[in-house]
Amino acid sequence: MRKLNDRFLADLTDGGILSRFRDLVKSDTSLCLEIRNHYINIYYRGGSMMKISVGENNNDYSVEFDENYSKYTEVNLLQKLPRRIGTSGEIEYWLASVPHLKAAMDSFLGKHPKEEREFQQMMLRDNNFGSIARSTDYYICDIEYQSRNGRFDMIAVQWPSTPSRRKENTNRRLAFIEVKHGDGALEGTAGIREHIEDVNAFAGVSENLDQIKEEMIDIFNQKVHLNLIDCGKKLLSFSNDKPLLLLAFSNHDPGKSKLNYLLQPANLPESPYVDMRIVTASFLGYGLYDQGVHTISEAWNRFGKYIYHEN
Repeated sequence: MRKLNDRFLADLTDGGILSRFRDLVKSDTSLCLEIRNHYINIYYRGGSMMKISVGENNNDYSVEFDENYSKYTEVNLLQKLPRRIGTSGEIEYWLASVPHLKAAMDSFLGKHPKEEREFQQMMLRDNNFGSIARSTDYYICDIEYQSRNGRFDMIAVQWPSTPSRRKENTNRRLAFIEVKHGDGALEGTAGIREHIEDVNAFAGVSENLDQIKEEMIDIFNQKVHLNLIDCGKKLLSFSNDKPLLLLAFSNHDPGKSKLNYLLQPANLPESPYVDMRIVTASFLGYGLYDQGVHTISEAWNRFGKYIYHEN
């Protein structure tokens, strides 16, 4: 279960020993902080820059820099970084090293980009605590959620921004979001069809939905506590409505026919356990508004030339 214990949460809160890591994420648009199973990841450009977990003696914390990026990092820097942190000086050393860690990751990501995950991070920031967060209709609870039926890009809660419904914090609707960045991501083992099948297999088991809703309530409320979701209210419950499955196509080329083929009714797998939608931006941007959430048929009628237009 993805959740932090009370002490970990308190240490990330104002005045806590780890609060400067939270403050770093709040002030740096290239970072996001995600809650895991009693640890956190701080992501940069879609890659894990820091993993912070409780130390072996439970009196301090351990910090790891993803070794996948270490070959592009100054060896002396990695040797000096303390693996255990329990003092302000040790934390300061990690914070002062952030520009060097970013530079190492930039070198790696220049050769092995994670564009789709970078897109996810920007979507998360805008909808959770960016300047427009309280006007959008969705909050992102979690990203890269690993289930027994595969990995889900984003888990969200539909929270309409109309004044009459914004104040309600019960019976909110669960939403899965699948991001496909560029046309090369549309097919294969992690393509659209496979993801629709995976989400339906997961959502077709009531125990799975009960568990993920419980987890997302915990994560949402801990992020509200850490000021990483600008809602002003705790989430108390999800509704029994079928979850939404929002398909987010980023940088699709209308001149390519693959998406046109995959969205034909005969080629879409059955979706009995989720309501499938295509989500579009509010002009340019990452804000998720209900006015931009369309059924497949609505998307064809309104955006047919964007889905496919023969040159």
